[in-house]
This record gives sequence, structure tokens and C-alpha cells, in this order.
Amino acid sequence: MKRSSYRDLLALASCLDGRLPDEIDWDAVIDLANKTMTIPSLALAVARFARQNDIPEEVRTYLAAIYQRNSQRNSRLNSQLEEAVSCLNDIGIEPVAMKGAAILVAQRQEEIGARMLTDLDIFVRPAEMARAIGALQSVGYETREDAGVGSWPGNPKFRLPVVLARPADAGSIDLHCRLKGPTSFSDIEWLYRNGSRVALAGGHVYIPSPFAQVVCLMLHDQFQDGDYWRGLVDLRHLLDIANIARSTGEIQWEVLRSLFSAGYERNAIDTQILTISALFNIGSTPTPLFGKAAHFQLWRRKIQIERQYLRASLTLLTLLTELLHYPSWDRFGGEPHSSRRQETKRKLRELRRIFRPVAPGKA
Repeated sequence: MKRSSYRDLLALASCLDGRLPDEIDWDAVIDLANKTMTIPSLALAVARFARQNDIPEEVRTYLAAIYQRNSQRNSRLNSQLEEAVSCLNDIGIEPVAMKGAAILVAQRQEEIGARMLTDLDIFVRPAEMARAIGALQSVGYETREDAGVGSWPGNPKFRLPVVLARPADAGSIDLHCRLKGPTSFSDIEWLYRNGSRVALAGGHVYIPSPFAQVVCLMLHDQFQDGDYWRGLVDLRHLLDIANIARSTGEIQWEVLRSLFSAGYERNAIDTQILTISALFNIGSTPTPLFGKAAHFQLWRRKIQIERQYLRASLTLLTLLTELLHYPSWDRFGGEPHSSRRQETKRKLRELRRIFRPVAPGKA
């Protein structure tokens, strides 16, 4: 696999944005689309281009095959989601479909193959977790990962996500009861208040509002996955945000920024908005208000995509520049374990996690 460049990233983003570049290295763009899991989105974008003669036949054939296979997989995931929602509804639980699952519910049938999903993210209230797990197990799901009751660091009310799967399914279900990130998002009722109840195959599921979906995607990448620290770009999620921004007219970026405290939290969000603005046409954003930290992180992302050997040193530099905001770093909301020894072990584990290998889908 050849080394990606920021030029390749711009070319891919331009294609995903519906703008075919005048000059394009299709091998490099397709390679990066596979790496970032945006290959089916690229397939849909290419199919929409009017100047089909400008696109090599082998490129169109390959992308069409990818899109068809992803459509089939997403149809299976959609049926799986409908069954899971119905199963939870039967015991009085109305879940929230998140991230790719929320996009899947809203997707038009002719575009069902445009988004690659790795799993189905479903949220329920903390008090409903045990019953939700039992209900899904009753229809054949097996627990693959479960840290147990009270496993959320520092707060026994919550538990870490539970992964449930069946051998014949297209993907697993990630069952959550709390958003990861700042403590201000610890109340799952925020999702219900900022969502709408929609019908799904005879049942009901909550879908976050477009604004809430953008917030949740940013929470996932910048705080849960630590992309801010690591200088990584999740192009699939940035494309989701750009599509949401375009479909709604314009996201209230200033309102979104106001949800996050000044310092590390705001810097992480500003970096994400700045990156989206650099890659996609999403209308006006408050970029003049962004500080040096966000502009530095955008510069870092640009050079790091082709100079991966700089990632560790630039991550360390970012940690040092945010040292004053250390209490805000915690992706679990900053509530420490009652045991100092336990808390120290967790902090060291979280620090090591920042330097882990890059996960699939990140650039």
C-alpha cells in the first residue's frame, strides 16, 4: 500500500463532495478510500458524475461492484436493526440509534449502500441495560465484550459498552448507556430531548436530531477515540457531518462550540470544524474565532498523513500543550475511582492507549 498524501486526501474529499478534480490519481484515491472506509461513498459519488467518460471503465466497474456488495450488507444490517428495536420495544424499551445506525434508518433505499458500517450502535438508559442485554440474548445474541455492572470509571450508575453478536449476522451490536466524553454529556436524556421518535418496522426508535448527530460524531472521534491527541482524521465521520450540514442548510456551529468548555474541549471541537471546512464545502463556519491550537492541529493533520513517523512526537507535544487542562482529558467524564491505586492504573492505561496503533478507518 503506497503512502497517502494530503493531496490524495483533498482529491478524495473533492470526489466525495461531488467535485471531480481536473487531475486525479485513481489508484491513490481508491487506496485511500479503502483505508478510510469511504469506498462505497466514493462509488455513489462517481456514479453521480455527469462526465462519466472522464472516469476509467475499470474504476467505474470496480466501484459499482463495491457499492452493490455494501448495499446487500447494509440491507442485512437494517433488518438486524429492525429486529433488535422490535425486541427491545417488546419489553418497554425505546432505544436510540446512533452514528451509522441512525444514518441507515434515514437513508433512502436507492442510497442504502453509500455508508460503510462496522457495527450497530444502540443506546438505552442506564437502568435498562440489564434487561436490554437479556432481551437480545433471548433472540440468539451472545455477549462478546462486557466489563460488567458498575464498570464505568468512578460512577457505578453506568457500565462500559456491551458488544453482542450472532455468527450469521452482518455486524455486531454495541449497546451503550452513556456518551463518552465531557461530563456535561453524561445524561443520556440529552439524546432523547434532542431526538425524535420514528417508526421502524412496526416498532419505534429514537433518532438524534441532525445537530445532536454532529455533536455525537465529534464526541466519538475527538474524545472517545482520541483523534485530537493523535492527529488522526476519520474521513467517514467527517463526510457524515458534511452531509448533515448540507442537508439541514447550516449547522449552528457557535451553539455547538458553546457546549464545550474553553481549553482542551473547545480546541478539540474547533480542530474538527476546521478540518471539515478544509475538506468539504459546508457553508460558513466561525473559523476566524479559532485559536492557535486548532490551526496547529490542522497543520499537524496535513503533514502527519504522509509522515506517520511524526505521530508519537506530535502527540506528546499536544499532551504537553494541553497540560493546564489536564482535568478535562478524561473520556469518561472526569469522575475518578474511589481507590487512588485503581485510578492511577487507569490513568496510565489511558495514557498508553493514546499511543496505540492506528485503528482501521483512520488516516
